[in-house]
Amino acid sequence: MTTVPKKILVVDDDEDIRQVTKKVLVNFGYEPECVKNGKEALALLNKEKFPIVLMDLRLPEINSIDLCMRIKEKNPKTVIYAFYGVVTDDEFYELEKMGFDGLLCKPVSFKVLKHAIEGAFDKINNGEQVQRKYESKNND
Repeated sequence: MTTVPKKILVVDDDEDIRQVTKKVLVNFGYEPECVKNGKEALALLNKEKFPIVLMDLRLPEINSIDLCMRIKEKNPKTVIYAFYGVVTDDEFYELEKMGFDGLLCKPVSFKVLKHAIEGAFDKINNGEQVQRKYESKNND
């Protein structure tokens, strides 16, 4: 079984959050890249593929909803989690409709972050495995 690379894109305008998140993700065994806004994120996503994107809900340059929608247009299988401070139930459901796969409340505990990422990679890898099996049956 082929697994996707353990690459994660982190998009947050707060330098401290980027540094801490990167350090934690490296310690978990992942390969994070960090950028400070949506414009930089799109530029990097045009060069590289990231199976998971973690982004702040409030971003400069390109807002997180537009960024999420652009990422999903280009690669619908990308798992996108948003970091947020306070969100109402109505906002939560709207964000899910816009393409976010989940929301992580700031400050995010390392245990919750690890669990979310592991679940996302399981989903991605199992989805690819199912698709490959389906393709191989149709090609036989």
